[in-house]
Order: sequence, then structure tokens, then C-alpha cells
Amino acid sequence: MTELEALQNACDNGLVVREYFTHDKRKTIKMYYATLNGNSISPVLDYENLNHFILGFNKAVKLKTQ
Repeated sequence: MTELEALQNACDNGLVVREYFTHDKRKTIKMYYATLNGNSISPVLDYENLNHFILGFNKAVKLKTQ
């Protein structure tokens, strides 16, 4: 399973994770961002930080709907 698949599997509520591509070949860490209804809702983050963002977003939506 790739990092992108793992992040997408953690998403609920219509979130879509996309990989951020940069033209700088010196960068070796993959970066990702989350979108909702076609609008970016997260900054460009690495795997671990975007995972935390997704978990927090899911919890916030869950608390709001209660």
C-alpha cells in the first residue's frame, strides 16, 4: 500500500487526497494536500502531518454532527 492510498483510506466525509508535485528535484519527501468539493482545505504537508490533519478533521466533523 502506498502512502497516498493509506491517506485516502483514512478520509471520510468526501475528502480527497492529492499528491503535490514540485519541479525541484532536490526534494525527496513526497508532499500531499486534502481537498473537499474541489477546494483545497489543507496546506501542503508530508505524510505524517497530513495524517494528523485528516484525523483531526474527521473528529471535528463527527463532533459537529452529534
